[in-house]
Amino acid sequence: MPRTKKPAGTAVDRRNGRRAELEGNPLERFALPRRDPAWLLETKRAWAALWDDPVVQALSPVDRPVLLRWADALDRAVRSLRLADADPVATGSMGQPVENPLYGVADKAVKVAQACEAQLGVGALNRARLGLTITTARRSLEDLNAALTGGGDEPDPRLG
Repeated sequence: MPRTKKPAGTAVDRRNGRRAELEGNPLERFALPRRDPAWLLETKRAWAALWDDPVVQALSPVDRPVLLRWADALDRAVRSLRLADADPVATGSMGQPVENPLYGVADKAVKVAQACEAQLGVGALNRARLGLTITTARRSLEDLNAALTGGGDEPDPRLG
């Protein structure tokens, strides 16, 4: 006997084309993990940008280790690249010039960060793969009319 289908809108599965719509304030139900004070400025900016992105609305407390792994991997990649770029050519075991091994460390860290981004839905393609759509707050009819008509004393230059 085939399984019964869920009512429309209750199943979220990329195979049936339905999308999970995200709304609300995630910080009401998800305590922001602490930033590591040793993180580089670039990592701290990426961390802050993540929390400004609507995708965090889909996160839950169980995602905490993935979030921290993502930020740590970003930080490791940036640090390794900086050190490797300062001395890009190292001496190999037979005395030959070789690429600085820190480039390999950075590459592995970037791969970890990318895997975390795929799980968290960071980036447009990753959101689409997870079946997430971001809904924006709906404007009232008055707001839309004001935007279309200029809504102020100055005439709208688009209207001629």
